[in-house]
Amino acid sequence: MTIETHNTVDVWGNYSHKGKYTFPSFEISKILDIKIPKIVVKEIPDNMNLENSYVFKVLLEHFNKAYSINLTSEELLYSRSSFHAFMNFIDRCILKRDLIIEEQCEDAYLLAVEKLTNKYMQNLRSLEKYYDEIIRTVYRPQWLSKMNEEVRDEMYLFEQAYSLMKVWFKKEKRDSWERYFEHLKGVMEIILREFEDPNLNKILIALLHDVQEDIPEYADTIRNFYGDYIADGVNELSKKDRKLYLDTEEKEICWPFIDEEEKLLDEVRATLIKKQSEKAFTAPQKISKSVLIKSMSEAQLTQYKIIEKKIKPFAEKAKERRNEDYFGHLDQLNDDYLEVKLADRLHNLRDMSGVTKEKAIRKIAETEKYFLAVTEKRKPEIHKLLMIEIDRLKKEFGIAE
Repeated sequence: MTIETHNTVDVWGNYSHKGKYTFPSFEISKILDIKIPKIVVKEIPDNMNLENSYVFKVLLEHFNKAYSINLTSEELLYSRSSFHAFMNFIDRCILKRDLIIEEQCEDAYLLAVEKLTNKYMQNLRSLEKYYDEIIRTVYRPQWLSKMNEEVRDEMYLFEQAYSLMKVWFKKEKRDSWERYFEHLKGVMEIILREFEDPNLNKILIALLHDVQEDIPEYADTIRNFYGDYIADGVNELSKKDRKLYLDTEEKEICWPFIDEEEKLLDEVRATLIKKQSEKAFTAPQKISKSVLIKSMSEAQLTQYKIIEKKIKPFAEKAKERRNEDYFGHLDQLNDDYLEVKLADRLHNLRDMSGVTKEKAIRKIAETEKYFLAVTEKRKPEIHKLLMIEIDRLKKEFGIAE
């Protein structure tokens, strides 16, 4: 894209938020008087991706400034309300002649906008489906509609959480190589469709429940965006690193092996990232250990197995202690947090494709040990659902009673 700029100003400032994040209402009045450097577009190459252009970046910086937010390109493009507000902002810039698309570029610009809209808004069809379902299931029984101001504010939180998880977990895969986002949606669907009395808190925690465990660098963002209750729920449902459950003597013996393993995983991670475009992974930590292992060369895998054999006795003790700590307090969770944890367990039992019989046996034993007594006492209907899945898995994997 060939452009001219006039009265150029610094548009690369950082805008941060302190305290609870306040989502913008995208009122048109906030952008009417915003001044941007005048931009004249003289050429648009064929098949240009508008979102990667200089013009897009400059306009996004001013859009963020207008609403006192700090959306990245991906966060904006995967959020329906933000995207529409941004397109309105671009139209306003054209009308005020701050952004001038020269005549020979007009058709190419319109095609680029259509391509952008189709590329990202098509991905939000399921969001719109869930949006209507939540309105019908959660709010209509309270005689509230989506025209209610409070409902609109709360549903914006849902839309934002859904969009953020789609971006943050974009390249993460399950053991079955299914997109990890499908698990987050699956847990949310169980809350929404199978459990009694769904509410937006449960739905948000269901969508966000793996952030702290899998992408810990974003944990503070969750607290800033959604407040303490949601963040505390995510924290309650997150396992701590197993290394924290090693005693002093065990650490002294196995720490060199753990360090060696982490260096190996970092090496594989770096190789994977080099093979991907910059947009493929928004954070290196998002590449799961299972994906890293599957991506190892034969020599790396041999080295990894040797290290794992040395660590295994200590890792198993640490895992057992962590499970006692993590699952041992299930009965102390409030209903919202507990139901999300139970939905997570139920979805994991239903999605065991690609796992070994040994892992299936461990998962069943873990469910029977930690979950059934709690559900029988507090959530008998969910207890029945868990029992159905346990019986099914025992038959599927040929596990004796």
